[in-house]
Amino acid sequence: MSAKKRFYTSVDVSEEAGSFGVTLDGRAVRSPAGTLAQMPSRALAAAVAAEWQAQEQEIEPASMPLFSLTVTVIDRVTPQRAAILQELEAYGGNDLLCYHDGDDSELAARQQRVWMPWIDWARDSLGADLQVATGIMPVSQSAAACATLGEAAASFDDWVLGMLHRTVTLGGSMVLGLAFINGKMEANALFDAAFLDELWQAEKWGSDWEAEDRRAGIKSELADAERFLQLVRMAG
Repeated sequence: MSAKKRFYTSVDVSEEAGSFGVTLDGRAVRSPAGTLAQMPSRALAAAVAAEWQAQEQEIEPASMPLFSLTVTVIDRVTPQRAAILQELEAYGGNDLLCYHDGDDSELAARQQRVWMPWIDWARDSLGADLQVATGIMPVSQSAAACATLGEAAASFDDWVLGMLHRTVTLGGSMVLGLAFINGKMEANALFDAAFLDELWQAEKWGSDWEAEDRRAGIKSELADAERFLQLVRMAG
């Protein structure tokens, strides 16, 4: 399939009823589903406009991560909010941080040092008392703990919820995702915690280029989510 050629000259930010959009030669940009791409902050709209402006002869979607995240929220998060909240609550019931290694004491010590402060944070700040297991046996979290994590997610608007869903699905941890969204940790720290096991294995045994490329891609996606969240939260 051939790339789409750039078909516009001017790129501008528009404002209507407190929300912001991008126009190409005066025509409003829409999502793939045909919905107007209206954003909650001028800062986000300006950054998305800059991505459109930076396109040269051909439009490269991969070079427009902020626009991609914008239309994901519009086309997927908003119409499927209930399903996304249900999915996130399920992540909370099987959180990565609750499974510690039972064979390697060095890895287990690292997990204890990095992960347990966030388990404690979830209990003390959110009220979610999560149980931790050692080894391969599954741990059953209480319905109350899962519901508490779900309620924390439900408190966010669609734009923030979209970034929570993004970070949780990339990192495998509802607790880390909520800590990130609440400004308790940065994207790089989230990555290091979420991929602690893989990074430890690579440190000990070496890593192949495919695994490194995959992790680099995830780290980049987390950074995009972090920037998106910052722009969403800028007033005006």
